[in-house]
Amino acid sequence: MVYNSPVLFDQSETIVEKFTVRHDRRKLLIISAEQKEAGTIQQFTNELNGLKEYELIEITDKLKLKNISEVLDSQKMGTQLYISAKWDDAVSIFSAAIEAGFSEDEIQTFISGEKRRYVYCLKCYHLQEVQAKETDTTCYHCQISLEIGPFFSRERKGYIGYPYNPAFVTSN
Repeated sequence: MVYNSPVLFDQSETIVEKFTVRHDRRKLLIISAEQKEAGTIQQFTNELNGLKEYELIEITDKLKLKNISEVLDSQKMGTQLYISAKWDDAVSIFSAAIEAGFSEDEIQTFISGEKRRYVYCLKCYHLQEVQAKETDTTCYHCQISLEIGPFFSRERKGYIGYPYNPAFVTSN
């Protein structure tokens, strides 16, 4: 059996609309990389006051984002991680957390703005970004038509794109 590390994707179970308090955790770590979501973070920390120990880290520049691995590596077991960021920053923080030993169950992610979705071409093995609701696309690399399957591959970091010939598709 091959282990595939968790990957943050548009339908990931770690993505939430609102943070929820985990009472079974010994510490809560909140990492905010999006200043415009300060109100959401403030509301959540108000809920926490007196209930649980928490630490809030606000990332204001790329230098701090690069150093987040050190913070995550130093956390004790039983820490619940909350990430509030735009997609690219959230992926970076999520990946660093997984590398530091956090599981998907220990992470909640609030995405500010649009999520990204990727498809993996089974013909040329190229990964490309697609629109959220697309069901088919054309591979930018090999120009073949792809039907975007419902399955996300953690190893390939994208939804599986199945090649097909649109000339043979019949309309209903």
